[in-house]
Amino acid sequence: MIPSGNIEQSGRARERFLISGETGYSEYWRRDKSPVELLELAKLLRGIRKVVTQVGRNSGSVVWEGMTGQADSIPLDPTPIMGRYPIPASRADIAIGIAVRGAYLKTEWTDHVVKLARTRFDLPPIYAYKFTHYLEIAEKVYVDLIANRSIFGLYAAKAREWETEKAAKHFINPPSFTELLHIWWRIATDPDQEAFKRPYEDHSVVGMVGRTTAGQFYTGPMALLNSIVADLITTCPALPTVTERCEYRLERYASIFNELLEMVKFWPTDRKDPFLLSADFNEEMVREDLDKEGVKATLLSFADEIESNLERRHIDFTEQVKSVVVNFGEVVRVEGNDIVMPAKKNIDNSLLYKLRTVLQLVAQRNISYSRGLASGKIDRTRLYRAPTTGSIFNLKKTHHELYNDIVLLVDCTGSMAEPNKWAKTELIYQTLFTAILSFNPQAKLLAYNERKDTCRITEIYQQGKFYSVMPHGRTASGEAIIATALTLGQRQRTPFIIHLTDGASNYGCGVADAIRYCRRNRIHLLTIGLECDPMNQTALREEYGELIQFVQSIDQFPPLFKNLLSSSKLRH
Repeated sequence: MIPSGNIEQSGRARERFLISGETGYSEYWRRDKSPVELLELAKLLRGIRKVVTQVGRNSGSVVWEGMTGQADSIPLDPTPIMGRYPIPASRADIAIGIAVRGAYLKTEWTDHVVKLARTRFDLPPIYAYKFTHYLEIAEKVYVDLIANRSIFGLYAAKAREWETEKAAKHFINPPSFTELLHIWWRIATDPDQEAFKRPYEDHSVVGMVGRTTAGQFYTGPMALLNSIVADLITTCPALPTVTERCEYRLERYASIFNELLEMVKFWPTDRKDPFLLSADFNEEMVREDLDKEGVKATLLSFADEIESNLERRHIDFTEQVKSVVVNFGEVVRVEGNDIVMPAKKNIDNSLLYKLRTVLQLVAQRNISYSRGLASGKIDRTRLYRAPTTGSIFNLKKTHHELYNDIVLLVDCTGSMAEPNKWAKTELIYQTLFTAILSFNPQAKLLAYNERKDTCRITEIYQQGKFYSVMPHGRTASGEAIIATALTLGQRQRTPFIIHLTDGASNYGCGVADAIRYCRRNRIHLLTIGLECDPMNQTALREEYGELIQFVQSIDQFPPLFKNLLSSSKLRH
């Protein structure tokens, strides 16, 4: 029964109850949940896939272990999240952290490092088993250090904590190689980047309960392992190409392995070590593997249902775009997107006033009257009420409206990624769109960027709030303009697409087809070039002709926007 105290003194019921385990990081953003197992597994997987797309290109898709996926899929261990639904945020964080690490292992080409190691080092089987474990943990250390540079490090830490605790249940009495590696994993990835600089000390209480302490064995090997951490933090990530980073990491791992091997060659690696442990340990591990396979079998039985609940909600415009362009072979994939970030409101009130004045000049003026009032201007048609109610006054109201469909399309590609430039762009598009909303509440604000060879169209104003996307990728302006035009439905008046960009299209079919499509369908396309250098100005003029105006400072924006509107007939 819910304890008393859930009803406030005012008599109103609380809007939300505190659920045990809901203190994780994902509780901040994860709202789409379900108490039904199938739906919850699908909803969490959808959320994780969205998170993974922010790690980088070629990060692969994400599936639960036991589900079928592509060859480059990231399989997630479902054991930390199964059994309770909705899944508590503290458990969801673990699954997100595992997926984030898997994505970084993909983007940093860990598989390539493993292949290089197999071709370059010919170790005896007894030592090759140790090197395989060493390489696996070393790569986890490296990608966790990369994750620590962003918010992803918090999720990676949760996953690391869970994996370490899980592995600790199977540690044998010190010394063992796997325990050494897991301790190093924890020390090397400390967010403060100080723990690896200090000599290792065993702070556990195992010695007090009759178990051999780890400190007497691990101090020397730990110092050797920690000697490469600084290079993994600074030198390796600074290398420009992923192949160079792979070569460098493998060289650093190999540089200390022979010396490390001299210290640990007679240690068992783990309970599965086929060379130094008895068959009793192996039998126990087989039983544990069978339990894990049972969880996978459960998910396998749900695989089709989970996938059916993961149907793509994004609109794919690719085929429609191909059908309206001449050079359809150059059209890149273009689809809708719903991954957004909350944006800080950034509106210049002075600029807003000037833009409203400009828009009012081209908006349609409507006049309405409020009649039967007790004060105001005398209404001659209501004079007969003077002896009775006295309500013989009216009030004339004038308001302006833009009846045209208006879409503001913002270029959010890689050229906009410079922080100051993006902040100024946000100020301009938020202020301009706020001015447009004053005259047309149905206006839309869209943004486009490129990820994984796909042009993504995102609505960044929803339910009265501004959102943002990460500036990234190449500029497929042609596909973005056509896809935006395709979102416009039946209309009585000529629609307008106002396009904000800082450079010419460098990806996809180009802008010429988009301009032709807009003209053929009576869509006015207006383009504003923001802080373009002379080379980009020339390229944009060649693409857009008279349909573009260039803005170098905010003060120039209102008159240039007025000129752009004057060149078209907004009311038609």
